[in-house]
Amino acid sequence: MNLQPHRVRPDWMRRLNQFGPATGDPRNVIPLDPDEMLATARQSTGLREIGSDAWLETYRRRIQSIDRDSGAHLIGRLLCRGETIRVLQTRLRLEHAWAENPKILEEPIEQPVFIAGPPRTGTTILLELLALDPQLRAPIAWEAHHPIFHDDIQDEASAMAAAEAEQELWADIQPELMTLHELRSDLPCECVHFMSLDFGAGYWSMFYPTPSFDEWAATQPDLVPRTYREHRRFLQTLQYGKPRRRWLLKSPVHLVSLPQLIGEYPDAVVLQTHRDPLKFVGSAASTTAMLNWLRCDEVDRAAQGQLALLGFAGMLGLSRALRDGGSVPDGQFVDIRYEDLVESPASALRGLYERASLDWPDGHAAVVEGYLRDKPKGKFGKHEYTLDEYGLSEEMVLATYADYVADYGIGRER
Repeated sequence: MNLQPHRVRPDWMRRLNQFGPATGDPRNVIPLDPDEMLATARQSTGLREIGSDAWLETYRRRIQSIDRDSGAHLIGRLLCRGETIRVLQTRLRLEHAWAENPKILEEPIEQPVFIAGPPRTGTTILLELLALDPQLRAPIAWEAHHPIFHDDIQDEASAMAAAEAEQELWADIQPELMTLHELRSDLPCECVHFMSLDFGAGYWSMFYPTPSFDEWAATQPDLVPRTYREHRRFLQTLQYGKPRRRWLLKSPVHLVSLPQLIGEYPDAVVLQTHRDPLKFVGSAASTTAMLNWLRCDEVDRAAQGQLALLGFAGMLGLSRALRDGGSVPDGQFVDIRYEDLVESPASALRGLYERASLDWPDGHAAVVEGYLRDKPKGKFGKHEYTLDEYGLSEEMVLATYADYVADYGIGRER
């Protein structure tokens, strides 16, 4: 079943996309040639060193797969081209900064706090609430995109304005995205936004089906560990020359790569979020379908349903097995249930702080309550979806997640 979600494109987008078939193929209007884009980035920055041969091969294979496999429409190709050139320019500037000042890569990243859990389990609001604590430091969307100032971007204001093209433009194309995440350049952001600097990371997979790349990536054991090495170097760059605070980081992708995360950050604390699977499985399927629809004409909703149903069940089962078996240290994990966070946010956070050995700031409950008062749930509308749109049913979800629900004492949400 290869169907498009029930969405209507804005007229301006529909008309621009028509330039694809009008010229025979959107590739005729927006080319995605990895070598040409790299040459453009080098020429525009005046820099050359971009990374290892392994990184270059990963980059070329990912872009070639997007070009050939994804079915991206004209706007999807335009977004890919713009983001790719920006990422290449950022990598060039980072490599230059590290070569000029090797002390950057000596910065200690100590006891980072990672939020990991399936989408729609409270990871975003937990990130924003924890980021209110001055002891913690989360990457902000604008600096994830523009970590090094240069001739065109010389301060925070200009970096925020530039980052709008990759944050707030998405909501112009697909307004429903705002019901999932408030897209702003000044908010804490997921790690995937700067993990895009390595083309083996999950950022690119969120938007574009790349089966030929995925098949190759499965044969590359160093791909994920390298991504976390790059993750550390990015944090070191943001931290250099500034007061040190504990890093606060978040992405569902961390759930599938816990051994590599702990391998790179052996003293990390992992906050794992949990929720009624009837509330997150269909929503996660709808979210990934929406992100694909943002950039591609065809979206396989049944495949997205199976990915959400079985993919996250597999990730959660693996996490449980790794923790029970000692492959990752269970004592460094703190579990938090969505229902507890929603029912009593300040109380749930205070309990989390105790279990994670974090110091609760004086008067912090009032700070949390004030933030939530100004950002009520459903501020931008309700995310609408049904399980059957994605080939799923309640019975299917409950059967697949029965052990997970029992293991973590998760109640049914009404």
